[in-house]
Amino acid sequence: MRELLIPAADLLLGAQCPGCGRPALTVCRTCGDAISPDPVVTWPEPCPAMLRRPERVPPVAAGANADVLRRVLVAWKEAGNTRLTSVLDHLLAAAVIEHARPGIAVALVPVPTSRRSRRERGCDLVDELARSAGRLLRQVGVDTRVVQSLAPARATADQVGLGAAERARNLHGAFRLRTDRHLADRDVVVVDDILTTGATVSEAVRALSAARRRPVGIAVVAATPRIPTNIPEHRS
Repeated sequence: MRELLIPAADLLLGAQCPGCGRPALTVCRTCGDAISPDPVVTWPEPCPAMLRRPERVPPVAAGANADVLRRVLVAWKEAGNTRLTSVLDHLLAAAVIEHARPGIAVALVPVPTSRRSRRERGCDLVDELARSAGRLLRQVGVDTRVVQSLAPARATADQVGLGAAERARNLHGAFRLRTDRHLADRDVVVVDDILTTGATVSEAVRALSAARRRPVGIAVVAATPRIPTNIPEHRS
């Protein structure tokens, strides 16, 4: 009975779908359909060299960081609606599946969360998302293990408002290998929530590659659409 009363109370107190504002505990059916996974390889532009050489590490995003999905991610990441992990984990799992090979186990390596972010949010959101996605993958037969292989090596500035080059400089050398246990004989996939310039996942790839554990790919919930820079200026 308590399991029914708590959701009912949440709705009476105004729980809303972050996508459209309708009453809902997580997302309504319409918004859920709007953010159904559609995983595609999404290279950032400009693409960090670390993702291209010596072997390509393709980033797969389950959707675009825009419209309904962007609002859901903001509610999850900034407003603290952790119930949305059970929605976003399906998208991350769908992105990981694109890297899975028959008979090969997978190690999901979340990008490290800074102490500042952990303190502000009260948890490591990306790690929790990765673990939830890992459970889904195991349910469909993918041997998956989440491994916290990376840790912050130094403090970094807030990324908000920084361009691609500034983000790359801010994050270069920011991660270190914590452990490579449980990575042997598994395909390593770096996971994050949002891909913007690729600076964060590129630094994760660098740290793992330096330890001879180069990932086979990157999986994210959403990629931020990039505005083309080669559009000719309109002249009247």
